[in-house]
Amino acid sequence: MPESAPRSGTGRVLDGLTFIVAFVAAIVALAMVVAVISDRAAPVDRLSSRTTRTSGPTAVPSGSATLAPASPSPTVTASQAPAIVATQYLSGGHTYAGLEVRTGTVITAALDGVVEARMYQLIDGSVRVGSSVPSLPFYPYITVVSADSRMTYRPGALGSDVEVLVADGEQIKVGGPLFRELGAGRSSWATFYDPGIPFQVVVSVQAVPSGRDLDPLSFF
Repeated sequence: MPESAPRSGTGRVLDGLTFIVAFVAAIVALAMVVAVISDRAAPVDRLSSRTTRTSGPTAVPSGSATLAPASPSPTVTASQAPAIVATQYLSGGHTYAGLEVRTGTVITAALDGVVEARMYQLIDGSVRVGSSVPSLPFYPYITVVSADSRMTYRPGALGSDVEVLVADGEQIKVGGPLFRELGAGRSSWATFYDPGIPFQVVVSVQAVPSGRDLDPLSFF
C-alpha cells in the first residue's frame, strides 16, 4: 500500500486555526449557558430581597405606634329640675299660683313690705285662725303687704313641711327669706279646700285697697 504524502505547512496552519475557532466557540457557548442560568436565578433573588425588605417593618410595629385605650365618653348628666315650678290655678272665681317646690328651697319675698304671719288649724271641719290645739297641725299663712298690693303664701304644715323664717310685723325687702320647704307635704289649701291639688304652696296677690286679683304668675 503506498505511503501518504507528507502534509504541507499550509495544511498545518489551517488545522491550528480550526482548533482555535472551535475552542473559542466552546467558550462562548459555555458563557451563554452561564448567562441564561444567572438570568433565571436573578428574579428569584430580587423578589426574595424585595419581600424581605418589605415584610420586615410591616410585621413588627414600632412601640411608639401603640394605641392608648380610648377615653370614656363624658357622662351626660340630666339638668336638675328647677326649684320652683309655678302653674296658674283657678278656684272659686279667683286666680292663684300653684307652686311645686323642691325640698330644701327657701321661698323669698317678691315685694318690699311688712310681714303678716298667721297660724290656722282645721278643727271639726272648720278652718280656725289663732287656735291652739297641740294635737292638730298648724298651717302658716305668710303675707307681705306693700303700698299697693298684698301677696299671701300658703305652705304646708308647720314643722313637718315648712319652717317659717320671719316674724309677724317684720319689715322685709325683695329677696328676703320667708320660709323653707322641709318636705314634700302639700299646701294647707289641699287640707282646707281642694284635696286634689299637687302644690306645696298656693299664692294669691290682690291690689290694695281694692282687693282686685292680680296675676301671681308674674312674680315667678
